[in-house]
Amino acid sequence: MMHIARLFLLAFLLITGPGCAGGGADPGPLQVQNRFPLHLLFLTPRPASALTPPAGGWRAALAIDYSSIYVDESSRQWNFLADMETAVVDLSVVYGLSNRAAIRLDMPLVHMGGGFLDSFLESYHDALGVSNYGRENRPKDSFAYRIDREGSLWFEGESGGLHLADITISGQWTIFPSIAGYHAYSSMLVSLKVPTGDSRHGYGSGRWDAGVFLPTEWRRNQWSLYAMPGFMWHSDPDTRGADVSARNAFSMFVGAAYAYSEQWHWMAQLNYFSSPIEKTGVALVDDGAYELALGFRRTLNDAWHLEFAFCEDIFTKAAPDFSLHLGVVWTRADLDFDRR
Repeated sequence: MMHIARLFLLAFLLITGPGCAGGGADPGPLQVQNRFPLHLLFLTPRPASALTPPAGGWRAALAIDYSSIYVDESSRQWNFLADMETAVVDLSVVYGLSNRAAIRLDMPLVHMGGGFLDSFLESYHDALGVSNYGRENRPKDSFAYRIDREGSLWFEGESGGLHLADITISGQWTIFPSIAGYHAYSSMLVSLKVPTGDSRHGYGSGRWDAGVFLPTEWRRNQWSLYAMPGFMWHSDPDTRGADVSARNAFSMFVGAAYAYSEQWHWMAQLNYFSSPIEKTGVALVDDGAYELALGFRRTLNDAWHLEFAFCEDIFTKAAPDFSLHLGVVWTRADLDFDRR
């Protein structure tokens, strides 16, 4: 699948190439998603700016998220085993159809493997005085990813390679533009997840999902505050024999950014969504997912922004043990993103 990765990079370079002007628009919250591998199968909330590009405007982001995951839990019917490290390469492109409407495409590529961080994480957890989740009971830096119900397999992952997961296509409409200098914005984001990933190995559900979200932003002086409630309709996934039912889910994202200077913005974000599958008797799946992201955005010039975040599962294990996010965001500059 390396040719797909090259196509991703080529597409990003073509969109952001030297023939295009750049722009100083605020890209909004950090483009960080919960990368718990089970959530790759379903539509989940992705923080989005409340501001759409104006007509003919572009916003593009290329990011990599590196995560460590360990889960070994069972109930009367279910067995969940995930011992891995993952890298998700994500290309996101937004295009302004008009001054108040835009379309968006999100395309993730996923690598799963045994990784190299088990010894470091064991020492890290010991230093904090917290559990290592049982990771010490398995061979270090090994790979396993399997979910079954009553002995019937849902899917079983494979180590190695770079695989296309389910892509998401969205439409966004501004419903509350800034008025008379009052810098508050709100929009409606309608998303459709397309079953492009391999459902036999955990890269997709094999079915379509849909969701509606309300990205909202408020700015005052150096501060920007973000919120994005949402609701998702999930289809029952394809399986390799197990009887699995999905359930609809709701979500809530909140975040804050402080402009320390024109170049540096410090950011904190909390993302939650309820479980996308039926009750299993395993708390980490049934209780929903919280993930805290702390990071920054560095403005390189009028066109380019660099962002970094450290993400942690603060309340539940339905998120990676930790994730590191590194991304670059490009916006067009000859267009005024606040013009509505």
